[in-house]
Amino acid sequence: MTVRAAVLALLLLSQATPPGAPPVGLEMRNVRLHVAPDAVVEVKWLSGRLRSASAHPPVFDDQRSYTIEVDDGEVAMDDASLTALVNRAFDYKGAALSGLRLSFDQGHLVQRGTLKKGISVPFSIVAEVSATADGLLKIHPVKVKTAGVPTAKLMSIVGVELDDILKSRPDRGIDIRDNDVFLDAVRMLPTPQMKGRLTNAFVRGDRLVQVFGKGAAAAARQPGNYVWFRGAAIRFGRLTMSDADLKLIDMDPRDPFDFYPERYNDQLVAGYSKNTPDHALRTFMPDYSDLPRTRR
Repeated sequence: MTVRAAVLALLLLSQATPPGAPPVGLEMRNVRLHVAPDAVVEVKWLSGRLRSASAHPPVFDDQRSYTIEVDDGEVAMDDASLTALVNRAFDYKGAALSGLRLSFDQGHLVQRGTLKKGISVPFSIVAEVSATADGLLKIHPVKVKTAGVPTAKLMSIVGVELDDILKSRPDRGIDIRDNDVFLDAVRMLPTPQMKGRLTNAFVRGDRLVQVFGKGAAAAARQPGNYVWFRGAAIRFGRLTMSDADLKLIDMDPRDPFDFYPERYNDQLVAGYSKNTPDHALRTFMPDYSDLPRTRR
C-alpha cells in the first residue's frame, strides 16, 4: 500500500460512523404503559429490545435516545386512549377531520367527528379492523353517515373515494387508499419511537387488540407484572448498569403494573430495591395511580 493510499484509508476510518451501543433486552408482562398523559397501552406480553440512537447506552430518562424494537407481544387500548392517539395523528395544518371520538360496538370500531371540506359536517363511520400482510392496521368502513344520512352509496355513485377527501400522512403513520385507512400503529405513538410488525388486530369487547409477531403465544417464562431490562448497558438517572439485569416489579400483583416511564423516578422513590446474589437488581414499585396526587 502506498503512503497516499494509507493516509486515505485512515481518513475514511476517521469519518466512519461509530458502532452503535449493543441493544438492551426488554420484556414486559401485565403492564399498563403510559405512553402519553392521556393514553395508556395495556401490555399483556411484549418481548424486544431497546436500541440506542447513538454509540452510547440508552438513557431511560431521555426517550429520544432509544428506539423500542418489538419482536412479539399483545397489546390493547381502550376508546379513550385510542381517541387521544388518533386525534394527535390528525392534528396537522389542513387536516379535514377534527373532534374525533372512537368507541367499540359488537366487534366494530366506531368513529365520530367532524369533516371539514368547505363546510363542517358531522360524520360517523362503523368499520372493521384487521392487520395487513405488510404489518399495517387496516380500518375498512362498512357503514358511513354524514349529518345522519348514509353516504357510502352516494359516494360510489358520484365517484368520490375517501382518499379524494382526506390526505395521507405517512409521516404520521396514516395512509388512505380508496375508502380504507391504513395506520402504522407503532408510528402513531409518541416517543420513544417503536418498530414492530403487526400480525393481527381485532376488537375484543371494549378494547382494540394488536398482536405483534407470535403475540401472547410466546408466554413469559416468569409470572408476575414487570418491566425487565437485560444485557448490555442502560442508564437510569445518574446510574449506569452494565450487563444489565434490572427488573421493575409491581408491588401489588393483584392488578396490572401501572407504569409511567416519564415519571418513573416518582415510582422509584416510593418503592424499594434489592440486590440478588448474582448482582442483579430487583426494584419494587407502586402503581403510578397509587402515588399521592402531589407526586403525579
